[in-house]
Amino acid sequence: MGFSELTRLFRLLYSKGIKAVLLTGGEPLLREDFKEIVGELKRYSFKIFLETNGDFFFKYKRLISDNIDELAMPVDFPDRSYRNQGNLKAVLRALDYFKRDKRPMIRIGTVATQENIKALSEIGELLKKYPVDIWKIYQFIPQNLNAVRNRHLLEVAQEDFDEATERLKKDFSKFFKVVVYKRKEMNKAYFFINPDGTVFMPVDDGDVFQEERIGNIFEEDIFDRWGKLVSKKNYTGNIKSTFSR
Repeated sequence: MGFSELTRLFRLLYSKGIKAVLLTGGEPLLREDFKEIVGELKRYSFKIFLETNGDFFFKYKRLISDNIDELAMPVDFPDRSYRNQGNLKAVLRALDYFKRDKRPMIRIGTVATQENIKALSEIGELLKKYPVDIWKIYQFIPQNLNAVRNRHLLEVAQEDFDEATERLKKDFSKFFKVVVYKRKEMNKAYFFINPDGTVFMPVDDGDVFQEERIGNIFEEDIFDRWGKLVSKKNYTGNIKSTFSR
């Protein structure tokens, strides 16, 4: 979606009473017009939430410090990342930067898998050293082709997930808010707009998660259509757990 289409989109969202916008991806910091996008969002007084892998944080560190209301970054393991060899180091450098500078609310996200379930406490101990407000732990879901193919290697039994996350809440809630996001709570819980304007939300059929296309953001009845499909309980829970301390 080009910048002119984004300005049209932001006007539409503002006219519908939207108060906050989440910039996610892919990787939003790869956009050359990221500074202009933030400026346009500020023009409408939106609260801005940014999800980034942290690799390009220092290119926009001052812009993020001055304008972003909540910054979300991933931590998969205490010593490595699912993303690339230097990703964890990049995230920790960004967190270290906010020890010295004013900062937005900071949310760290971790997807619990068979590979890291026994290392979650180590991740918590690592995060204690940094200015973190929310640690959001997601239950693994088979949401894309690669995840479905490898689910037998990644999916954690419900009992093991519940036991691990209850222990984490007990051990770390005094340092930051620990939010546990279970699979059943993700079903029909949010509304995403793709770069081509397609609106979709995740739908769980009990086996895999799929992105259900609702329509295009510029269609007149798109908000009404989404309102009839969304799980209001899951949507409200997602908003509260993601955007509040």
